[in-house]
Amino acid sequence: MSAAVHVSGVGFWSPGFRDAAAWLAGARDPSVAIAPAEILPPMLRRRASALARMAAEVAVQATREEAAGLSRAPLVLGSAYGEIGAAVEMMREFQTDGGMPSPTRFHNSVHNAAVGYLSIATGNRGFATAVAAGARTTAMALLEAMALLEARREVVLVLADEPIPPPFASDPPYPAAAVAFRLTASPVCSTRSRLTGLRPGRADADPFLGVMAAHPCAGACALLGAVARGDAGSVSLGGPVGSAWIVDVAPVST
Repeated sequence: MSAAVHVSGVGFWSPGFRDAAAWLAGARDPSVAIAPAEILPPMLRRRASALARMAAEVAVQATREEAAGLSRAPLVLGSAYGEIGAAVEMMREFQTDGGMPSPTRFHNSVHNAAVGYLSIATGNRGFATAVAAGARTTAMALLEAMALLEARREVVLVLADEPIPPPFASDPPYPAAAVAFRLTASPVCSTRSRLTGLRPGRADADPFLGVMAAHPCAGACALLGAVARGDAGSVSLGGPVGSAWIVDVAPVST
């Protein structure tokens, strides 16, 4: 897509890093172990999965400059594996004597559970969707958000994945992490960068990513770094060799 969209807020959470500033500074805090997700009411928070809590936390961070955003903006979740932790535990429960999973784990296992929790907590009765596209998840979720901006003035885009639990495994391993962007169709006072030219292609990988380079959301982390640093140029959003995606980023002064 060639139309420009604007990044007007960002969010990040991973064990050890409470927000984007901490991660970009490499300021690891061992006490950061569970995403606070304080926007979720206590009863909802107790039932929420780790993925749902991460998604809620970063969405709030990304919309801090526009507090009402989460109650009205379309919500797009990109997750390559979704609630795989809940799904694996549910399959284990099928093997027990009773053979029935817990109702909470069952409803947490669906791919759009995280945006469901967020929409309930914020009273958002608008559009919400979840996208899974393997190594191209960041690019396809961004494409979905850009398409929505043709009709809506803002979209909250969340990318989140957790480590794949046994008996499956990821190689190399990666930590749980979530990234969020508040995207607007036009510049606003909090706009940081402009995105254009989402397309198939290749760009140099961001050497800053470290262990995040293996994460399904690595492209989102690279985009977050480019926006935070005020970079200009093409950012790799990931994808298999021969079918990767990139987007052009330029800083914006408002």
